[in-house]
Amino acid sequence: MSEVNQIIETLKQLLKENNVTQYDVAAELNLGVARVKQMFSNQDISISRLSVICNECLGMEIADLTQITQDRQKYIESLTEKQEQQLISDERLLVVSVSVMNNWTPDEIVERYDISMRECQKYLKTLEKLKLISVRSNGHVKLLINRNFKWIPKGPLDTFFRQHVQSDFLDSKFDGQNEVRLFRTGMLTEQSADELIKKIEKLTAEFVELNQADTKLELKHRLGYSFVVALRPWLMPTFTKLLRHTPPKED
Repeated sequence: MSEVNQIIETLKQLLKENNVTQYDVAAELNLGVARVKQMFSNQDISISRLSVICNECLGMEIADLTQITQDRQKYIESLTEKQEQQLISDERLLVVSVSVMNNWTPDEIVERYDISMRECQKYLKTLEKLKLISVRSNGHVKLLINRNFKWIPKGPLDTFFRQHVQSDFLDSKFDGQNEVRLFRTGMLTEQSADELIKKIEKLTAEFVELNQADTKLELKHRLGYSFVVALRPWLMPTFTKLLRHTPPKED
């Protein structure tokens, strides 16, 4: 479905949700009801008429309608194992995929990385075949995947992260500007652990929201950031090796 079709479908949903009938729309446009029905059926609405419908029938601007359409779009929430494997099979493809998810343009990718424009376009077509993006006629890239998509447990991306990313990321003093590393250990009930996990998930969602908001800014105003938060029942090896497995001897 094209972007125009999606916008008109959203418009029809909003009209229904707000109890606005085609008779109401016809009255605002000074058209017959039959003409309005044909207009919606053919999904052929001029910008001027679309503006009138948004303003007079829904009390919003076209920009609001476009934003609602984007918000309601169903994004891919997870990849198949084959899709994950293909992403990590080519480091340049992985770089391009992460970059476009952060709203980089092809020009910015080529300027920052050792990737030619021809290669970049090839990788964009690969991502399009994987149904992760849609390349518009003007060259702009539209994401079809949730920026916070879930990895397959012990799948290709998860394994790649553990083998190639995790140790490198943590190998730092974390004492620079806008860097932090916190480590706490203690004893919690399962109820407290569940409550803490919910707060961690909320923090992760806030990171995704900030990342989404900042993608609207020029690349020169943004830096690549990563953060890892983890929680699991665990004892340091020093403690584990001292655990008693037999009753203590009486003195």
